[in-house]
Amino acid sequence: MPIAIAEKTPLLGGLSPAQFMKRHWQKQPLLVRQALPGVRPPIDRAGLARLAASDEVESRLVSQQAGDRWTLRQGPIAKLPAWSRPRWTLLVQGLDMHVPAAHELLSRFRFVPEARLDDLMLSYASEGGGVGPHFDSYDVFLIQVSGKRHWRIGRLGVSTTGAQREGVPLKVLADFEPEQEFVLEPGDMLYLPPGWAHDGVAVGGDCMTASVGFRSPWRSELANEMLVRLTDDEEAPRGDKMYVDPRQAATDEPGRIPEALLAFAREAVLKAAAQPLALERALGEALTEPKPRVFFEPGQALPKGQGAHLVARTRMMYDAAHVFINGASFRAGGRDATLMRRLADQRSLAAADVARLSEGARDLLDQWAEDGWVEPA
Repeated sequence: MPIAIAEKTPLLGGLSPAQFMKRHWQKQPLLVRQALPGVRPPIDRAGLARLAASDEVESRLVSQQAGDRWTLRQGPIAKLPAWSRPRWTLLVQGLDMHVPAAHELLSRFRFVPEARLDDLMLSYASEGGGVGPHFDSYDVFLIQVSGKRHWRIGRLGVSTTGAQREGVPLKVLADFEPEQEFVLEPGDMLYLPPGWAHDGVAVGGDCMTASVGFRSPWRSELANEMLVRLTDDEEAPRGDKMYVDPRQAATDEPGRIPEALLAFAREAVLKAAAQPLALERALGEALTEPKPRVFFEPGQALPKGQGAHLVARTRMMYDAAHVFINGASFRAGGRDATLMRRLADQRSLAAADVARLSEGARDLLDQWAEDGWVEPA
C-alpha cells in the first residue's frame, strides 16, 4: 500500500511522516511510548540462534566479562552462551531478508527513500547485556519488541568527545556522560539521529530490540563504486582510444609519470562521467547492488493471471529514465515505466497491472521471477 506521508500515526507519536522528517530526521531524538502496541518479536530465541549459526547471516556475539572486559565473536556462531548467563548480546543483521515478520516491520519505515533504508537488526540481550556506549554515523529507530532495556543517550561534543577506549574489540566510548535516560518496554521506540551516543542495557531479565538502520555512504566510497561502474561496459564506448606518445622524449627520470599520461587519465574519467545518463545509471546500480551474503533461489516465470511481488532480499529503485533492480539497470518509458515504478514503490503489482505490461516488459518480469528476484503475489 502507498505510504500516507501526511497522515498522523502512533508509530511516530502522533506525527505524520512528513512532520517527523521535517522536525526530527537528522535533527533531534524522539521517544515514542507505545509506537507499536501489542508488538511481538519477529522471531523467537531458538529461531534467532539458528540464524546466528548460518554462514548466510551476519551475526556477532558480544560479552562483557568481569573487570569491564569485552569480547567479540563474529558469526557464524554454532553455540551460544546459556540463556540464563548474564551480560551477553547476540546481534543478527539483515533479519528482514530471512523473516517475513521482520520485513513487514521494516516496511513501516518506507516513508524514508529506499536508497537510504538499509536493514533490520535484532539484538537479543541477557540480563545486563549490551554493547557499551557508542555512536552511529547513521539514523536508527530502536524498537523494543520484548523485555525491557534501559537507554542512556547524549550528544557528541556535549556529553562525550567521541574518543574510544583502547584495547577493546568494540567501538566503546571512553568518556560517555548521558544527558537523558529512558526504560523502553515492549511497543516503545526511540529514534536517534547520527551523532547521538547511546548505551542500552537489558534490565529485569532478557530482552529483544529491533533496530531499523539506514545507509549513509561516504563520498569516497560512493565515488569508487560509481567509477568502477562507469567503465564497466562490455564493449568499448564509441570514440574510445588508446594512449599514444609519439613525442615522448628520452628521460633520465623513468620513475616519473608523464604529464601527458596524467592528462589522458583525467580526460578518460571526465569523458566516462559525461556520457548521457552514465552517472544516473552507475548510481542506481550501486544503490541496488545486493550485499555480499545475499543469495536468491531460482524460481519460475509468473503464472498467467497472477500479480507480482518483490522478494524480501530484492532492492528496486528508479529514476526519470531507468528502473534498477539488484544491481542491474533497464531503460524504461511510458506505461511500462509507470507500472515498474509502482512495483518499486509498493513492492507488489496487481494481476491487472501485470497484464497491462508490454510483451517485452512482461518477459523481463518473468526473467526476474526465474532469477528469484520476484515471486507470484
